This record gives sequence, C-alpha cells and structure tokens, in this order.
Amino acid sequence: MQEPPVYPPPYKPPEMKVFYFLAFVFGLVIVISLSIYYYTEMLWFESVGYENVFLTYLKHSLGFFFLEFIIFFVPLFLTNVAVRKVTLEFHGEPLKIPHLADFGIAFFAALTVKNYWSSMLFYFNSSNFGVSDPIFGIDAAFYTFQLPFLKIVIGSLLAALLISLAIAAFAYMYAFRWVKSLEEFKEIFPGSGFMHFSALLFASFLLSAALIYLSRFEIVHSEHGLISGASYVDVNILSPSLMFLSAIVLLSGIFAAYIVARRRVERVFQIVGVLFVIAILLTFVAPFFVQKFVVEPSELSYEGRYIAYSINYTLFAYNLHDVKLQKFDYWDVVNYNDILEAKDTIDNIRIWDHRPIRDVFRQLQQIRTYYVIQDVDVDRYRINDSYVQLLLAARELSTENLPSRAQTWLNKHLIYTHGYGIVASPVNKVSKEGLPEFYIYDIPPEGLIKIERPEIYYGELTDDYVVVNTLQEEFDYPKGDVNFFTKYAGDGGIKLDYFRKVLFSFRFGDINLILSNYITDESRLMMHRDIVERVSTIMPFFVYDDDPYVAVIDGEIWWIIDAYSVLQNFPYSAEVRGFNYMQNPVKVFVNAYNGSVRFYVVQEDAYVRALEKALPGVFLKDMPEEFRKHIRYPRDYFEVQAHIYSTYHMKDVTAFYNREDVWAVAKEKYEDDVIEVEPYYVTLAIEDKPEFILMLPMTPVNRDNMIAWMAARCDEKYGELIIYEFPKGELIYGPMQIEARIDQDSELSKLFTLWNQAGSRVIRGNLLVVPINHSVLYVEPVYLRGESAKIPELRLVIVVQDEELATGTNLYEALENLFKGEKPAEKPATPEKPSETVEEKLEILREYYSKLVDAAKNGDWETFGEMLKKIGEVLGYEGE
Repeated sequence: MQEPPVYPPPYKPPEMKVFYFLAFVFGLVIVISLSIYYYTEMLWFESVGYENVFLTYLKHSLGFFFLEFIIFFVPLFLTNVAVRKVTLEFHGEPLKIPHLADFGIAFFAALTVKNYWSSMLFYFNSSNFGVSDPIFGIDAAFYTFQLPFLKIVIGSLLAALLISLAIAAFAYMYAFRWVKSLEEFKEIFPGSGFMHFSALLFASFLLSAALIYLSRFEIVHSEHGLISGASYVDVNILSPSLMFLSAIVLLSGIFAAYIVARRRVERVFQIVGVLFVIAILLTFVAPFFVQKFVVEPSELSYEGRYIAYSINYTLFAYNLHDVKLQKFDYWDVVNYNDILEAKDTIDNIRIWDHRPIRDVFRQLQQIRTYYVIQDVDVDRYRINDSYVQLLLAARELSTENLPSRAQTWLNKHLIYTHGYGIVASPVNKVSKEGLPEFYIYDIPPEGLIKIERPEIYYGELTDDYVVVNTLQEEFDYPKGDVNFFTKYAGDGGIKLDYFRKVLFSFRFGDINLILSNYITDESRLMMHRDIVERVSTIMPFFVYDDDPYVAVIDGEIWWIIDAYSVLQNFPYSAEVRGFNYMQNPVKVFVNAYNGSVRFYVVQEDAYVRALEKALPGVFLKDMPEEFRKHIRYPRDYFEVQAHIYSTYHMKDVTAFYNREDVWAVAKEKYEDDVIEVEPYYVTLAIEDKPEFILMLPMTPVNRDNMIAWMAARCDEKYGELIIYEFPKGELIYGPMQIEARIDQDSELSKLFTLWNQAGSRVIRGNLLVVPINHSVLYVEPVYLRGESAKIPELRLVIVVQDEELATGTNLYEALENLFKGEKPAEKPATPEKPSETVEEKLEILREYYSKLVDAAKNGDWETFGEMLKKIGEVLGYEGE
C-alpha cells in the first residue's frame, strides 16, 4: 500500500515586531537627517537669492524619486499579493512576504537612480537645437534631452519586473520546496500562479522590445573610429535589424506568456536561447559580414555621405561651424618700423610665465605663512590710457597653515575668516634684479588699481564654514608687528538664531555652534565658500572651468568662472573626454566679499534655453560694461576646439578619409620636457585697434613647421574664432624648430652650462609665437633659480625672427639687439635750432621736472624714466 505524501508543516511567518521597530527607528533617523540637510540648504539658497531654484530642484528631485519608487513598488506589491493568493489557494494559508520588504526594495532602488533627476527636468523643459539628425529627421533635442529620460523610465520598469519575477520564483520554490520534479510542480502548481508568471514574462518581453526599439536611435551618436555617428552598416543593416529584433521579442513575449499559461514553463528557456542567437546574428554577425565584405572594399563610396554628416555636426557641436578662415601673407623679414607700429603688442608680450611668477609672488607677496597664492591668471586693464595685460593672483587664507597650536575651533571658524587683497604685475616688466614690477602689492593693497574691498571670504581655498558678526572680532590683516581686526559689514551668509544654530550644529556635527558665547542673533554663517562648489550647488548642470580667475571691478574683487554645457548624445559628433558636445554659453561672477553669484549668458544654446524654461529669472542677458571688459575666452574650451578643428577643418570628404591635412597643436620645450603649447593671451590688432585674444600655433601632424595659428577674440567681438593659414609652399618655423635653433646656439649653450654649474637651475619658459605685421616673432624667456632659493629671476629674453636670433636682459633690449644697426625710417630734415640760452634751459628743466613729479604721483614710471632721461640730456649727461 502506497504511503500518502508527507507535506511540510504550514508556513508560519516570523515574528516581525522587532524588525518593524528597528526599521521605524532607522527610517526616522534618515527622515530627520534629510530634513535638517534640506532645510539648512534651503536657508543657504535663500541667503544667496536663489530660493526658487532650490524649490524647483526639490520638486524635480522628489518627483523623480517618487516616480522611481512607484515604478518599483507597484510590481513588487502586486507580486507579493499574487504570491499570497497562489499559496493561499494551495496551502490554505498565504506565504506572507512583509510588505515592508517591498517598500525597502523600492526605496533603495529609487535611491540608486535618484541622481538622474535632472533627466526629468530636461525632458519636460526640452528646447530644440534647430538641427535635425540626417537619418531619422528628429531634432537633436530628442537625443540629448528626451531619450535619456525615456530609457531610464523603461529600464527601471524592466528592472522592477525582473526583480519581481525573481522574488516570485524564489517564493514559489520555497512554498513548494517539497516538490521533487518539474513535472510534479507543473501538475500541482495552481493555475493562478502560472497566470502570474505569464503576466510578468509578457511585461518583461514588452519592455525589452521597447528598449531595443529605442536603441535604434542611439546609432546616430555611436563611435566607429573613422565616423562619429551612424555608418552605412548602422543605417542599412543594424537599424532595420534592431527594429526586426524588437518585433521578434514582442511576439516572443506573447508566445512565452501563452505557453506559461498552458503550464509548459520549460519552453521559455528555449525561447530565450533562440532569441539570444537571433540577436547575435542580427546585431553582430550580419553587420560584421556586410562591413568586411561589402563596405571595406569600397569604403569611401559607401561612407562618404556619413563622413560629411560627421564633419558638419561635429563642427556645430563644438561651435566651430562659423570659424573665419584667413590667409596669412607671410613675409620673411620684419623691420624695426614694424616693431614700432606694433607697440601695443610688444608692450604686452608675456615674458613672465605663470608658473615661475607664481613662485615669485609666493616668496615676495604671501607676507605671512597662513596666506596662500594658489594660482596666477592673465587679464587686461586700462591703466593710464594704456591697454595693459596683467598677471593677477588672489591672496587667500588657509587655516591649515596656522601653527598646530593655533588651529583651534575659534581661530578656524570665527577669527581667521578671510584672505586679503590681490597681487598684480604687468606681463613684460622686469626690474634690474630680474624680478617683476608690481602694479598691486602689499597689505593693505597699494598700487595703480584701487581696491576698496580687499577681503576675500569666498575663493578657491575656502573649504570650511565661518561665522561672522560675532562678539569676537575677525583678524583682518597684519602690518609689521601689529595685527588689525575687523567686523564683517556685508550681507553674505545665513543669519543665525538659536534654532538655526541647533540645525547647523547637527548638519556639521559641531556642538561648538551651540555652546559658543561669541555667536549672537546678529551673527552670519557662511558656507559653500569654495567658489566652484558654490556655483555648482546653485547650478549643477554645467561643467565648470578648472581655472577660475580673479578681477578687480569697480573697486571690488570678483571671481569669474566659465560654465560649459556638455552633452554625450549629440548626433554625428566626435567624442572628446567622454562628451561629444561642448559650448561655453555662461560666465559666472562671484563676489569675493559677500558671495553673491550672477550667471550671465554670452552665447545662448539649446542647453541654456532648456534651463531658462525650468529656472526663469536665473540667467541674465545684460552684462554690465565693467564686467564685460574682463571676460576672456577660456583656455580649456579653446584646447578642446583646437583638438577637434585639427582634423575637422578638412571639410572635403576625400581629404578627411585619407587624413591628408591633419594638424596638431604645436609642441615646445618647457624646462626639460617637451609639451604641447598652452593657449596664451596676446594683444594684437586684428582689425583697427589692439585687442585681447587667445591664440595657439598649429603644425602638420608629426611635423614641426607651423601651418596655421588659431585665434579667439575676447573684446568687442567676443567668441569669434579665426584661423590664419600660412602659405603651404613656404617654410614657417614652428616652436620646436626654434627651440632647436636655441639649443644649437653655441653662446647660449655655454651660458646655460655655466649657470647650471654655478649652483643654479636654468628654466626655459614658454616660447611665444607672436604675429607682427606679416611676419612672426618668437620670444622665449629664460629664468634662473638658485638651489637654495625658490625665487626664479628673469635673466634672459631670447627673440628670433626668421634666421636672426638675439638676446637681452629684457624684451626691449633683446629687440634692440635683434635690429642692431637698423634705425626707424628717417623723417625729413629740419633746420637746426640754435643753442638754448641758460634761461631757456632752466624753463625746459622746470617743464620736465613738473612732468616727472606728476608721473611719480600717478605711478607712471615709464613717463618718469623718460622725463629723467630728458633732464639728463639737457644737463649734458647723454650716454654717461
């Protein structure tokens, strides 16, 4: 007699009270922590005037989180209900998976994708580029703003269904763990359970088909080496294959759902296996064979139109489609008259490289150990009616440099709160000691540019929070042996009361904010003081330049940061550094004293238009003239554009395919290393008057002769790009060829050897290529740094023009030596004047002396020297 089957004891859910209690406590801690963080963050946004921006972010981030939570929670919850129903039908008692588990899985799944909330913001505020892709005829906004969000939503739904499917499978395996075979399982498993599996499978196949269908559109921004974007095989083989595969997957889902409902579960694995083979054949094998045996033997004829698409869309994506091309009529010889006519250019040739002068600034102008000069930047100013390039650096304060015993909470957060002033020097002035001249110097700042608010509360090194307007005065600046103290007089920071002190104490984990007797209701807490972090917190959608620069505007210190709109999915555009679209539409100004932030649009694109829709009133169009005078074309962006243009200037498809005329950024020698030339700022007369431009010399790839130079205008026609091409039949020396000329000069070689053997180190600075009239002047500074001292001194300036090389202790002396014996064009002779009487000489001396005194008062040392020389001439001391 056959024994009846032995069933396991009925399922009894574990006691969950302790688990629920712990989950409640954990959830409460998270809610309180997040509430404190978001509330204090809202207070900060309110303090900088961007409260509406914060509320918009909160709305979209929470909306996206809840959307994702619902996407995951609903399938999990329904699966849980289905599992309970199926197990109740068979066992008489349901298998109760806690709904808290559904909640927890959905919550953590939503957390994993919460940072993609901006995709929803761009989806609902999308703005057209006005450029449609050539394959599907859809505006580029679909690929950059809409497709990413659709993929995230559909991908999340598919992930939720697959997790539900896995949970259901494991739950049923546990509930029917006593079943010994699949056939037995199929026989006793309730029909409602098969319908549950059937629904999950069909939905999974449906969503997989949708993702495959959407993947067709991604071919327009794929990379193939030769072509950026869809190739012949992508358009004619892969795209139809993906559409066909999508249809097959959808039909397979219907069939799989049907056979599962009919209890033939094992067939599902066969369907998946067949689909895998079909997918391999359609998306890999077929494209490979067509590419190898059809396209490659006649590649240019097949790929020609797609190469043209890639060229045109890449130039658009990097704002290179309107580059002006000009021929540079090169002359072998430049004469002294050309130099005189280009005085504004010569006066602004940068013989002080930003790296050596940073060391000079640090040694001479940091003043105290807690001050730090982080970086040196180039800008231009109008000084005494002259257009002058200056090297500027902010003098910031770092509490990390305080003596260890002085690094107390009081010092770090209430006393040492700000840096002080900036340092500025003209790019080409040098003293007899080989050091730069200073136009802004010392503490308090003195010089030719007046600074009314020298305090720097916001900068590149201000990482920690500070509290101002306390009962403890802040350290302001040192003067000799005396320290001066101050009290903050601005409106920056968040005004504190006791409740806010408690909140910020929790946020920073710092009980001293509550306990300190110095902090009153009038005190202000400053946070997000690092300027890049500050603007990134307000506007996280841009990529910000690594090199913010400082400017003095209307007596105040402002930081200027370039903001880039960067995308990864622009159709038919070449990829650089992980993105294939880059523009510089916004300049950000941050006040160093009160921390106010302004976003000015200088070149609008679809990215900014989308943000303007989402965040009305944030972006400003009318930039004040004093601000506009200090914007400059960013070097990082210019380097990317130069890299792209070096290949994509070839608009002829055949030339592009054969790589007939590929360029490269010129190389130079800096110290002992060969490096690419960095873009550098010069003053040139592009049209009628001198203007500030950024330029970069280009050479043919793997060759050293110069073929062109690229310029970006920074003044009235900001953003205009010009390519000056040299005649292709002539040899124009590139920087490395000039470096070789310098290396081969026997006198210079002896001098460098002597200096290096004398306990010093020779530092060869950047070699600058400077267009003068229709020729080119090459300038390289040489610095000397002692082994024991860290102050580099400018000891030599080398100038080269065509075959001639000359040196001098400064640029002007080197130019005089280069054109030795050559005089300016003579003016028509005038009748010789009779000798002056003593009375006339005294009158002339009075006039010169008066001008000399005025020049000294105004700090015009050039005029001062000229008047001094003329007084000597009147007194008969010429040449002595």
